[in-house]
Amino acid sequence: MMFSDPQLWCIVLSIVFISALIQGIIGFGYALVAMATLPLVINFREANLLVAFSIVLPVIWIFWNYRQHSNLRILAGAIIGSLIGLPFGMLIFTLVDIDLLVRGTGLVILLITIDGFLQRPSPAAESDQQSPATLWSALAGFCSGFLAGTTSIAGPPIVIYAVRQPWTQDQYKGFIFGFFILISISRAIGLSLMGLATSEVLLTTAVIVPVVILGMKLGTILGPRINPVLFKRCLLSLLAVFSLYMLIMGSPTRADSTELKVELTKAPLLNDQVRYSGY
Repeated sequence: MMFSDPQLWCIVLSIVFISALIQGIIGFGYALVAMATLPLVINFREANLLVAFSIVLPVIWIFWNYRQHSNLRILAGAIIGSLIGLPFGMLIFTLVDIDLLVRGTGLVILLITIDGFLQRPSPAAESDQQSPATLWSALAGFCSGFLAGTTSIAGPPIVIYAVRQPWTQDQYKGFIFGFFILISISRAIGLSLMGLATSEVLLTTAVIVPVVILGMKLGTILGPRINPVLFKRCLLSLLAVFSLYMLIMGSPTRADSTELKVELTKAPLLNDQVRYSGY
């Protein structure tokens, strides 16, 4: 029975909701927060799959509200870069030891939090001029694609690139969520082709998606009422603590010994190295 461990599921759904709430408030952070916390209670690879499949529909839903501000010409460089980086990341995901993935993810999150503390807000554009360097856009897309393939955390590189552009908030969100649609759908298709979209995974995702949508919707309502600078600093501080824990401790024993009762380990096309119950 899927909910044979109600306590574990309550924790997982709470983490997913809070991660989605943060995404709704500041425009990104679902995968970042979820992948910093879910591995503390479930296996890292299981967390990776849940994040990867549960983000697709919510991202499409949010992008629909900003579709008129998304420009394919601007997205082209990032899209091409991500399509190159994603397969490399997914290959690493199937080959690298879980402990290394956890530590690597912790290092990435720590670097992002440091950058967030040092970052200064850029002035918003007063017109529709949007002319970012295509090369930097492609590089940011490649890094995001690679991270999406290995850890499901696609946001940081492309967000760091976007916040440095002189864009309005709507232009920023149109670019970010337009990119996220591509990366999330591409990753979901890639994992499906690898044999990981089992009925158990899809059933778990079906339970999680409404929670994600609810969290993002509430976040979009609360966002304008919260001081964004204070909230961002509190979030970065919390993420710094989690990232240091992941970087120092590696794959938590608790995460490897406690599994969701849905059998996510059934992946017939992969060898024992890719199974999620151990490594």
